[in-house]
Amino acid sequence: DQRTMKAVSSQVTRRIKISQSRRQLINFRQASTAFDSKDVYSKPEIHEREPLRPYPLSAMRTVPGNIVRPPYADTGEVPYSLFPNQILLHDAASVKKMSRAARLARQVLDYACTLAKPGVTTDEIDEAVHEEIIRRGAYPSPLNYHGFPKSVCSSINEVICHGIPDARPLQFGDIVSFDVSCFIGGVHGDNCATVIVGDEQEKDEIGVDWRGVPYLSTFDKPEDEEMLRSGRRLVHAARESLYAAIEECGPGKCLTSVGGAIQEVSDSYGYSTVTKYRGHGISSEFHTAPYVKVGSRCKKRACGYI
Repeated sequence: DQRTMKAVSSQVTRRIKISQSRRQLINFRQASTAFDSKDVYSKPEIHEREPLRPYPLSAMRTVPGNIVRPPYADTGEVPYSLFPNQILLHDAASVKKMSRAARLARQVLDYACTLAKPGVTTDEIDEAVHEEIIRRGAYPSPLNYHGFPKSVCSSINEVICHGIPDARPLQFGDIVSFDVSCFIGGVHGDNCATVIVGDEQEKDEIGVDWRGVPYLSTFDKPEDEEMLRSGRRLVHAARESLYAAIEECGPGKCLTSVGGAIQEVSDSYGYSTVTKYRGHGISSEFHTAPYVKVGSRCKKRACGYI
């Protein structure tokens, strides 16, 4: 019927846009002077960063009583999954809820990234994100999930994921990833992005990052430029792998091909991937099937299907 044809047409249009976005990433990488391309990359001298250490934490923030909470909000105890061994298929009503939650999470994530400046603490960013999510009528999903003490995850440099915001001021050149998630309408929206602290200027002279923010083009020290070029390359590779993975998503596709696409991009840049954590589904539960593994085995093994 017309509704089915419209839905199929929308999916095709979306996939074309994703493919175009990935081609734009590849073309930019090949032409950019902001960082070395994966084909000519030579490993820079190691820039020693001070290892992260825990800084003081502020008290857990509160949520007004009128905000609808997920089941773990008050106790920190996450209930057993209602569907631990099956993949939930969303109907039209559920998709609408998921879209609303995802859109809100994305908007707040973009806001969080604008706050990452030298001298700003991740605790200050957590407070701003917490207040913005509440202002929008949602609950910050990480808060008290298995006892997690903050409303956003901030992972800096060598921290893989789920870093806890604290009183450490961000430093020039820090590579920081924010996980922003919210619970609204009975479902969760969850997403992540990575920025390089201080790598920005007003005028576009050598290119822009994924947000459209111009890269910094002048430096006081050669090692600062080397550090930023290396970080840009890493962030760009991660984004390219994201689009490669999305291209593998669709009815009848194998889940391992999603992880395999990520691994192939990582291999082409000479990077390793994190095998201890997995991508995950999301719904009324914060983490649920399907789970997506990344690693060299994903290119050889077939298992679950989308």
